[in-house]
Amino acid sequence: MKIIRILLVLVLFQSIALSGDDFNFDFDYSIFKDESSKNFVEFYYSFHPDNLIFVKSNEGYEANGKISMTIFNKNLQKTVVAKDFKVPFVLKDTTQSSKGFKLTGQINVLLDSGTYSVKIRASDFGDSSKFADFEEDIVLKDFSTNQLNLSTIQLGTNIVKSNDADNIFYKNTLEVTPNPSSLFGNNLSKLYYYLEIYNINTSDLGSKYSVAVSIANQDGSDIKSADKEYPVQADSKVEFGSIDIGGLPSNRYLLLVKLFDEKKEERIRAYKYFYIYSSDSNVSNVNLTDLENEYLLSEYPKMTEKDVDSEFDRAIYIMTDVQKDQYEQLKSVDEKRMFMFKYWKLISSILTKKEYFSRIEYAKKNFRSDFREGWKSDRGRVYAIFGKYDEIERFPYEGSTRAYEIWTYNKLQGGAIFVFIDMSAGYGDYQLIHSTAQNEVRDEDWQEKLKLR
Repeated sequence: MKIIRILLVLVLFQSIALSGDDFNFDFDYSIFKDESSKNFVEFYYSFHPDNLIFVKSNEGYEANGKISMTIFNKNLQKTVVAKDFKVPFVLKDTTQSSKGFKLTGQINVLLDSGTYSVKIRASDFGDSSKFADFEEDIVLKDFSTNQLNLSTIQLGTNIVKSNDADNIFYKNTLEVTPNPSSLFGNNLSKLYYYLEIYNINTSDLGSKYSVAVSIANQDGSDIKSADKEYPVQADSKVEFGSIDIGGLPSNRYLLLVKLFDEKKEERIRAYKYFYIYSSDSNVSNVNLTDLENEYLLSEYPKMTEKDVDSEFDRAIYIMTDVQKDQYEQLKSVDEKRMFMFKYWKLISSILTKKEYFSRIEYAKKNFRSDFREGWKSDRGRVYAIFGKYDEIERFPYEGSTRAYEIWTYNKLQGGAIFVFIDMSAGYGDYQLIHSTAQNEVRDEDWQEKLKLR
């Protein structure tokens, strides 16, 4: 199920702490396709020597960091990794610990596709009173398909050609030294990046494809960009390079990689946020929000305006008038995409997008008539808003009486009913005639409408 390997490397790096944590520790990860089509997850970390306890030894001064890793498969409800790592660290003299060294390493784990909860705790091995915690859910792809795909982007402090396959940082004839902090600037004026492209084929892309790599501000505007064009040959490719980031002010930035087919249509993208701290910069106290991060991971950046408008149209049942007006006033597709993304995030604790649209799909299939689509019918609207009823009574046509249904929701406002009558004389166009729910149509004499005249 899993492969775990660990290596420690000293990396000279000017250390800048973005927070006031008692124990400074950097952590990141990247996801690649393994030869078995599983997920090869690389976890990167770096200890700051100033946080470790050194004792004199024959070789100089020794300290030991500790990493406790737990990986829980949320699909199987099973812990697949639970392991403590002892990370040795040796310095010739303790003055080195104040020169910006970091102890950088990597742990590799082979996992099946699915959703996992990853928990990391880092501390000194002999003193756990100070520690750093990381916890994140990660979704691992199913790489067994033939669909065009990208790995995640790995950021590094250096990439060099190498034949040392035993080096933990080695992959595809390269040694990629990770930067777990994603922090650059000062003496790190080059950003190195590495990713992999899978399932390249002519039927999907044409005879050639291009890769665009850009650095953008938080608002999405490009600062630097470059394109590379390749013929379709092998079914996979390593994409790597470096970008000069010298002179950029302290801030958070976005590294964006897009792949285009022969017709210059975007097919897939990957992204990674990184940070620049420059001692010459006047920019400080940057608000580091993950909202843009979540947005770019979602389906919205690639949705067409037609698709976003369609989603809005189907969601109006549960929107306020103010929210509807706000959307109608939006001018660009990007604004619409972000609006819908934020909307579902806002109400997710009450109703998820997945649950709501499963109701819409049910309504489309079960409440359609000769006059309107199922989700646009009265029954479709009520089902979309309130979900499945607790009880239903169906009454067919009988002589001079119209067909009708009574839906009962036991927990809605202390108990509420909805009465739908087929006013179309047998064509299945049921209309809401009476309800005891708040803000719904009410007609205590609804039974009078059952009579055929």
